[in-house]
Amino acid sequence: MSGRSEMPAYEGSLVDEPVRGHLNEVEIEALRLLFWRYAGQPFRLEQANVAAAGSMSGADVRAALPVLLRSGEIAAVRKAWGEKLYYIPLDRQLDLWKTWGYTELREQNPARVELEREAKSGLALDLFRALTWIAGNGLRMTAKGTIHQKERSKLEDRIVLKAEDIAGLQLNYPHPDVYSPALAVVMDLLLALGLIAKERAVWRTDVPGMAAWLSLDVPAMNFVLLREILQRYVPADVGLQHVALRLTAPDLKRGVWYSVEELLGSLQDQGLLGAGGGDLSPERAAWTEGWLEALCGFGWMELGRHPEDGLMFRWLIDRETSSPEVLPSPQSPPSVKEKLIVQPDFELLVPPDVPFTVRFELEFCAELASSGMMSVYRLTRAGLEQAGRLGRTPQEILQLLEEHSAGVPAPVRDSLLQWGREIGRTTLTEVKLLSCADSEAADRIADLASLAGKLERIGPLHFLVTSESEAEVIKILDSERLAPAQRGTSVPDDPVPPKLTEMEVTRSNDKEQIIQKGQGWIYKGADLHFYEPETRPPDVDELFPGLSEIPVMWWKELRRYHASSARELVERALAWSAKLMLQIGGDTVVCVPLAIVEGESDWLVRVRQVPSSAAQEKDTSDKEVQLSPRDWQAIRLILPAGIRK
Repeated sequence: MSGRSEMPAYEGSLVDEPVRGHLNEVEIEALRLLFWRYAGQPFRLEQANVAAAGSMSGADVRAALPVLLRSGEIAAVRKAWGEKLYYIPLDRQLDLWKTWGYTELREQNPARVELEREAKSGLALDLFRALTWIAGNGLRMTAKGTIHQKERSKLEDRIVLKAEDIAGLQLNYPHPDVYSPALAVVMDLLLALGLIAKERAVWRTDVPGMAAWLSLDVPAMNFVLLREILQRYVPADVGLQHVALRLTAPDLKRGVWYSVEELLGSLQDQGLLGAGGGDLSPERAAWTEGWLEALCGFGWMELGRHPEDGLMFRWLIDRETSSPEVLPSPQSPPSVKEKLIVQPDFELLVPPDVPFTVRFELEFCAELASSGMMSVYRLTRAGLEQAGRLGRTPQEILQLLEEHSAGVPAPVRDSLLQWGREIGRTTLTEVKLLSCADSEAADRIADLASLAGKLERIGPLHFLVTSESEAEVIKILDSERLAPAQRGTSVPDDPVPPKLTEMEVTRSNDKEQIIQKGQGWIYKGADLHFYEPETRPPDVDELFPGLSEIPVMWWKELRRYHASSARELVERALAWSAKLMLQIGGDTVVCVPLAIVEGESDWLVRVRQVPSSAAQEKDTSDKEVQLSPRDWQAIRLILPAGIRK
């Protein structure tokens, strides 16, 4: 091998940072092929070659990776031992339908579809009712690290989602013998969204996270939840990922019936169900039906049956992915919220657009009579006594109703004021006794200005400390070398829920920041969240190892070589999955080498012919032939267009 080339460089792709949407045709095609082949599954650099098809070689696909990575169309992570994995982020997957489009599905005649499975009240409402219970009670843990049975039962009773709704997803999670699938899903999402956290032996709500979450309306919650479900509950199976993505595409209108069979057939025709074609396997078909049933359980979809065309589905929610107004932002004008309706018989009618922060308060002062599109609560004296134990007075509840309803009838107002005069006239406060060994220590503590108002001296050697100031008192005593040797470790049995209507919540106009990522219980997708993000694009040596060592003429000139040199050139093309240009007779042919085959008297190369025009695509795509060095007069290695000397 003679001559060495200078190191080829990318024309801007390794230095400049392209803006998303400014991709050339080759880069767009590379992205399409990677999406078709891998959906959201991770792939290594060399696995990008497998996506090659038509006029694109593996080298073309790999050469596009730096631009795609810099533009955000793909992302990468690095494993602990240095291996890089590339993948298309979920939000990009959800937007790619706009670039290439799916096959349009027929709108079915609703008169011929019989409703088979109704949607439930919704995952957003299930999370809300679970949060209110945890905020008011906490979830105590057993010595084995599971939630106490009594509290599990209370939580189960508050959620509408049931095991049969999600049985088909075959989710794995800790302690399946203890937790039902429905409760596991609710706990998983509360954890993944950062809404609850463990404190010693009890689960508590994360107040800032909960306040931010409950400041959203139901469409905004569904926007976030649908992406969590797609990211976490779809198996690491490319075909099933394409099924889930196609079902989610916004071209499927809300309230319109579509055929499941037609949807799956269209994905088959587009080659999105995996290599080999054919029908879905029984396992994949079962999962698809289970996925549809889960979407019904989450409150987003209904299923029906057509007498000839079988299973039908229709969405009940919008799923547009790119609308800037999907989530509220500080710049967005506040939307008009519906008001509570306070009935003279003490019933509170709650329309669906009443803010969750208001409904949060109702959970602690009123009894839930029914939930659904219009929830109904009932005010009772017992409910107000319970609210008093949770730090809510009847006067505060009356103020809440006046601010968030169209009006409070006189009988209700009078009763609330009367109950206010009768409830909460005495208070039992939990305190701790701080004992001193001698009067010198007691006098020093009494003289500390930093402890003023945080404890009360009740004798020569004793002080009372309230639970609210306990942590601060211990910190101050620590600094004075007077901290108690034994400290209480008990957790309060009755946590006081925060008053979210009085909190200032900072919202972001970036929908991704709403999701405060935590470690959930369930994850069926790729385990990319375990690894560190990688932002450095692959360099030339990674993409084309040994490029600086080959003769310049190999990739600059179409010429004849000795059989041994031609074999070296072909072997290099095979290693890089790069295309070859061959002069055969009076024609110039472009092909992708697939393998070297040892013949009886000479070596052969098996190639896939690359179509030279769109008209030839159907006839020549994937057409394989075997060629001998004697079959061509000249040969050249074709490097991707982004590489030059």
